[in-house]
Amino acid sequence: MAYDERKSSSYSVYTEGFRFHPTDRELMKYLLHYVINKPLPTLVPIEQEDLYSKDPWVFFDGRKEKTMYFFTELKKKKKENMRYVRSVGSGSWKSQDKGKAVISERGSILGYKRSLRYQWKASEHDGQWLMKEYSISDEVKKQLRKRVRDYNKENYVLCRVKRKKGEDDPIEQKETIETEELNAIIDDPLNGVLKPVATLNLTL
Repeated sequence: MAYDERKSSSYSVYTEGFRFHPTDRELMKYLLHYVINKPLPTLVPIEQEDLYSKDPWVFFDGRKEKTMYFFTELKKKKKENMRYVRSVGSGSWKSQDKGKAVISERGSILGYKRSLRYQWKASEHDGQWLMKEYSISDEVKKQLRKRVRDYNKENYVLCRVKRKKGEDDPIEQKETIETEELNAIIDDPLNGVLKPVATLNLTL
């Protein structure tokens, strides 16, 4: 199954009032379609990043979002074992549980959701970044190998990263408004940030 970038190239529009709150099952479907190179829906704000190579705040720099979603590849510490690299930048992501199964509408296990927390002792960032990591089950991977040609994203996962700090500061109310501020509001296309992402059909 070939991946056609011309069909997948679209834009995710962070429209005013739009909130992305997918269920665990929906996130697993996004991941399944991603690893077999099927396109993502236009308004799905999931980005591809090397999440385990940098500290989490790097990806949030200049962004308003408190929660972001990423496709990323897990990297093994050694080829002969199943342990993955969790150290990033100055700290590391520590597992908080053994993982919880995510099931389909028919009760089949699609994959697992694991909770992790960023740790950097004696730092203001310690414990302030939380992650949910979604991975595909071995049984599903086995079937994908049989039916998908050029299946090369076996170690990819979908991560939901949340920052605990960064709540909006209280805004001081005032009767006047500066011309510059009013112009900025009027000129805002209400699209927020335009980002090229893949588009995806959720039919399984």
